Amino acid sequence: MVNSLVLDEALSIPTIIEDFSNVDKNPYENIAKLINQKKIKYVVTIARGTSDCAALYSSYIFAKYLGLPTYSMPPSIITLEQSKFDFSEALVIVISQSGKSADLVECERKSRLMGANTVIITNNVESPIIKEANYFLNMFAGNEKSVAATKTFTQTLLVLIKLVFICLGKKNINDDIKKLSEIIVNDSGNEWNTDIIDKSINTGFIIGRGVGFALSNEISLKFKELCQEMIEPFSSAEVMHGPKSLIQNSFKLFLLGMNDKSGLTVQNDVHELKNYTNLIYEMSSNENIKSDFFYPSNKILELDSVILMSKFYPWIIRYTIKKGLNPDKPRYLTKVTQTF
Repeated sequence: MVNSLVLDEALSIPTIIEDFSNVDKNPYENIAKLINQKKIKYVVTIARGTSDCAALYSSYIFAKYLGLPTYSMPPSIITLEQSKFDFSEALVIVISQSGKSADLVECERKSRLMGANTVIITNNVESPIIKEANYFLNMFAGNEKSVAATKTFTQTLLVLIKLVFICLGKKNINDDIKKLSEIIVNDSGNEWNTDIIDKSINTGFIIGRGVGFALSNEISLKFKELCQEMIEPFSSAEVMHGPKSLIQNSFKLFLLGMNDKSGLTVQNDVHELKNYTNLIYEMSSNENIKSDFFYPSNKILELDSVILMSKFYPWIIRYTIKKGLNPDKPRYLTKVTQTF
């Protein structure tokens, strides 16, 4: 196997999780107090790239468990359009791995001036936003040098999951997080097969629902970043409203079913689509169905998301190498993107 920095970082995820469970002292309780005292009526997330995929994930768990409508705001609404809002009842969460993106720094500042309680989730303890935001949640992912984010995504999920569970009074969530590392390591010998995928086809869909749809967005991004394949993410319900007409025999169809009410509908929703292509690949933790990409379950849906991504990242990197591409040097990309 070719040496790869991004592969090494992806394979370090279980170690990072174990360390996180031991050192995390983030102020979740303080944010939970705000939410549980009904001082927060809605959540606004501001992020880009992989961080925005994590933000989309948060919209499901904030709404589902805390009853908080959550909206992902394009940074340009604040930085370019100069729109004004009454954020006095909002929790604005800015997610930035580097903590350096100029537009996100500006969004945090202006959101605070518009009355928001602001939270910055970053992996950079020297980020200038930390000193300004009301709350700082550290990803504790260690130095991530690769252009393609891996461990910072799974750590962002864990930070968001932990915040929600502590809001619910489930303070033993850290014990469950501790077990994740062991589950991932015990399954590390069961590598996903890179040879079952047709490498000559560069178009397709990745279909999920609920938190599975949020993960589908990150999976789609990695297909684009690393192996230059246009694998578009869709809800299994939305794909039936037009996009399914694109499907033909030379078209990849990835199905992601999570073990929740939304995820379990994926099989039923896309049953018809299986008639249109023979390039169908299933990702599942359900031992009762034949899946191409199996991942073990922790029995807690949100933590299963982390297990799934810990399996996916090494696979997509190895798949990229098999295609003759360098995953450490994605075409045209840099680690920090400067936009405004």
